[in-house]
Parts: sequence; C-alpha cells; structure tokens
Amino acid sequence: MWVVLYIIYPHYQYYIDPDGTAYLTISRRYANGDIQRAINGYWSPWSCWLTAGLIRLGLQPIPSSVVINTLGATGFLFISQSFFLRFSLARTMQWLFDLTLVVFLCYAVFWQSFDDLWECFFLLSVLRIMLAARFAERPALWVAIGFIGTLAYFAKAYSFPFFILNTLCCTWLLTGKDWKRSLTISVVAIATMVVCSLPWIWALHSKYGIWTTSTAGTLNMSWYLVGHPVWKEGIDLLLPPPYPDSPYYWEDPWFVNGPTPHFWDSWQLFGLQILRAGYNLFKLLRSMLGLSVFFPILFLLASRLCFSKQFRVHFPSGLRVVALSFLLFPLGYILINYESRYLWYMVPLSMVMGGLVLQNAAFNFRIPRALKVALPLSFLIVPVWRLMVEMYDEGKYEYDFARTLKVTGITGSFTGNERARSMSKVAFFSGLQYFSPIREFRQDTLLKEVRKYGVDYCVYFRTRSEYHIPFSARNFSIYDESGKEFPRIKLADYPQYNIYYLR
Repeated sequence: MWVVLYIIYPHYQYYIDPDGTAYLTISRRYANGDIQRAINGYWSPWSCWLTAGLIRLGLQPIPSSVVINTLGATGFLFISQSFFLRFSLARTMQWLFDLTLVVFLCYAVFWQSFDDLWECFFLLSVLRIMLAARFAERPALWVAIGFIGTLAYFAKAYSFPFFILNTLCCTWLLTGKDWKRSLTISVVAIATMVVCSLPWIWALHSKYGIWTTSTAGTLNMSWYLVGHPVWKEGIDLLLPPPYPDSPYYWEDPWFVNGPTPHFWDSWQLFGLQILRAGYNLFKLLRSMLGLSVFFPILFLLASRLCFSKQFRVHFPSGLRVVALSFLLFPLGYILINYESRYLWYMVPLSMVMGGLVLQNAAFNFRIPRALKVALPLSFLIVPVWRLMVEMYDEGKYEYDFARTLKVTGITGSFTGNERARSMSKVAFFSGLQYFSPIREFRQDTLLKEVRKYGVDYCVYFRTRSEYHIPFSARNFSIYDESGKEFPRIKLADYPQYNIYYLR
C-alpha cells in the first residue's frame, strides 16, 4: 500500500478534502506552538497532533497528513486481517479482501485525510480485544479497551457516545447476558475512557466556556435539523475567519454560529426531526450503496445474525457480537447525516460476515464462484472511479492560481463568487484570508461588508456560472462611495477572473 501511494502521490498531492484546510491549519498551529488557537472543539485532535510532529521535523503539511493517514490506513488493514483470521476465512477469501482493502485504503487516505481511518482502526481494535479469549475474565483488557476508546475519541468525537453504547451492548452478549458481569466490565472500560479524556474535555471547557466532548455534535445536529446554519447576530453577508491568520471561517465555525435549535426545543422541531430521520434513512441506504452494491444485503444479514438463533448456529461464536456492533455503529448519525466515509468502520465487519456466508457449506444451495469474487470487487467501484476521475490532479488548479496570486504580490484578504471549497484551497495555498459569502449580494451590500471587515480584494469569476455564487449584476463591477470603479487586476494566465483592489 505504501508503495502504491508513493507512486500515485504526484497526482493527488494538491487534493484537500472539504475539511482539510481546517485540519492542516490546526496542525500547523500545534507545530508552531500556537496551542490556544489550535485547541478546537469542532475538529478532532489526534491526526493534528501526529501531523504537527512531522511538520516540526521539516515536512510540509500536506505530505505530513498523508503519511499520518497512511499509518492509520495500515492499522486499519492489519486489524481487518486480524478479524479474517479470528473467524477463519478461507485463504483465497482473505487474499481477495486484503487486495480490495489495499485499493480501497489508497483512495480513503486522500478522500478524507484526517479522522476517519484512525477512528476505525481504534474502534475495530476495541472490538477485536472484546473477542479475545476469556475477555470477560481479564480486567487488564477492560482497562485496555477504555484507553483505546480514548484514542478513538481523540481521532473522532463520534467515538465517545458509540464506545459507551457499543461496550454496554457487546459485553452483555459476551457475558451470556449476565447483567452484573457486563455492567462491571462496562463501568471499568467507560470510566477509563472518561478519565483519560478529561484533560482534553477540560481544554475545550477552558476555551469555549461549556462542558462538552465536542462542538461538532451540537452544531451538526442544529444545522441538519433546520437545513442550514443559524449565524451569529451581526453577520449579514460575509463570514469572517476566527483568527487574523485563519484561511477562512471553517477552521472553527463555532465563532460565527448563533443559536443552535434542537429537536427538544419545541414540538414543531421534534416533528421536523422525525421527518429528517426518515430522510436520513434514505441517505443511509445511498451511503451503503456507495460502499458496495451488496451492502444493504449485508446489513440484513447482520440483522438476522443478531435476532435469529436458528440462522447463527451455522457460524462461529463471536460473530453475533460483530453483527451487533455493525448494526449499532450508524445509529448516532440518524440525527445528523450519512456519508459513505462515516460507515468505513463497517467495511471489514461486512467482509467477515459476507465471507463466512459465501464459504458456509451448511446451506442447501451452492454459492456461485463468481459471487465470491464479485463481493470483494464491489467495494472498489466508487474508490476506483473517484481515484481515476474525480480526484485525479484535483486541487492543482487552485494551487497554480494561488501561486500566481503570490507572485503578483496580492496579500491580505479577499472575498469572491466562486464556491468556498475552491476558494478555501486558494486561501490555504496562498496565505490569504477568505471571507466566504453566504448568499447573493448587491454591490452596495458588498461595499458595506468589505469596509466592515477591511477586505482587500474581490475575486470575481466570470465563467462556469454553475460553480459560483451569483452576483446581482450580469456585468459585475464594484464602485467606491464616490461612484468610481475600483482598480482591476488582470492575470494573463487567468483571464476569467476580475480581481478588484478594494483599498
């Protein structure tokens, strides 16, 4: 996997996922010793800490993040193989799944360069330890899963509630539904996780003034409930970055967010949450299909393994625990949103269950040999498409444009009408600050806002209208208070842009 990533890296070296500018900025803050600003309630710290270590050693931020994420992917691959061995998958099936995972992880390393792979590695390690021999009789293992649960929480905040739920439910099965023993194990493991997490929770409290494991849950639940963020009072058009050296507001959206409505605030919002949950179930199905066309069938298989005693007698002991954890994992996202990457934890577990069904001789029907190949290959459809089409040389355009801005001598801050995903990368690569517009605006409104925040430039993109936020005038120009048009800066290599100097 490392060799493959080294070979393909030149064509993905500029790729930054939508959250990447925030994570890379935070990593750079840790590396520079800017700890107070680096502490962040929305973005989890684990990968940032490790990436910062490589930056301190002299490596650039993006390759540092790729190396660290590849370490997480390596852990993901090895813990998956451990599950394959634990449940005695056939050697041929193991090879097929392992080769599939190598390609899948080469895609995953770039698609989401922080968070998810490390979270999956730690949570899968917890589940694997639970399946160890005599786990219920070895208190040292209870403490171990609590500590690893802390690392999973540092990798991604969703792990905090999931670890608690997963530990309570899985230990109940592992102890033969002995509530007293399972509760003892759970208390030890969860207490260990909470105690080890307290320094970070205290750091968040010191910064935000609230007790929270993460601001992400509060903000995301609010945004997805009403369908949009509710901005802080005084924000009219442009979203200011949280710090003078931030690329744009997404580094810490808490500082521009206003009220956070939740479903328990009113009966109307409660009803809206029910509708949202129904819609999210559809998004769950779509996200499953984004992993494999067989994934919904594997989901039904896991349900049957959990609830049908007659069915699961054909399978190894412990598989019911795997199926239960598989079913529990997506539950928390029903209040927020589903994306395929949120379900990566379920991928090796689905391979274990699917592989055991395909090689099980207890059934009265013969499994077609082609299906034993089709199942592993089905996990590669989306990754290969994205690697070859969507992600190939993605970000190079923004990198080259940002370099041109630097050579031209453009410094300071800017706003513009192209989508934030593109302009945020330009901001990161150029060192400029991007003030993201939240709606269509008129020229007089824009002038008021740039004066309010002291924005230096407006980058107006004159083509590809489907990609940019519309301005109210077809032939757009900006005038100062006296009616004189602001100076335009033309870039020979980028004639599609008008850059207005607003000072």
